[in-house]
Amino acid sequence: MKFSDFSTMAKARGLVAFDRGNGHWQVMGPNIVNFYPETRRGPRMYVAGTTGGQYAVAEKAIEAAMKPPDIAPHHKKAHRRRRGYRGLKARMLKADPTCFWCRAPLRLDTAITGYRVATIDHRIPLHRGGLDNANNRVLACLDCNRRRGHDMPELGKEDTQ
Repeated sequence: MKFSDFSTMAKARGLVAFDRGNGHWQVMGPNIVNFYPETRRGPRMYVAGTTGGQYAVAEKAIEAAMKPPDIAPHHKKAHRRRRGYRGLKARMLKADPTCFWCRAPLRLDTAITGYRVATIDHRIPLHRGGLDNANNRVLACLDCNRRRGHDMPELGKEDTQ
């Protein structure tokens, strides 16, 4: 397959495709998908913000840019609270003191009226293979964080798996 064919298929779905060079094609929509049509193990795609790649044909890569990643199998892990989340939230609040989803003003505590409690949310939920790193973390009010859960309603469809 040529990049021009890939780009035409992406445009037909309302997406934008880029040739990043060295056999790396990228399609951008609600999700960003990196597609490598000619690897040793066959065509591979990587959905940005998730772990691992998977075998995929061009049509599947374009479809992946339109929908949220599948829910990862749930493994019981020992819950351990990380130190420093309050400090991380404080640093994130200095950069932007509003909820990423509803733009409501945020504070660390509820003692101040008119403000909502800040929580750390993941753009691509961990349950869907999102990474727990700075590129995937945003500040959200408690209501928005709970409402999203492991779904991605900003893509226009809720997945109830």
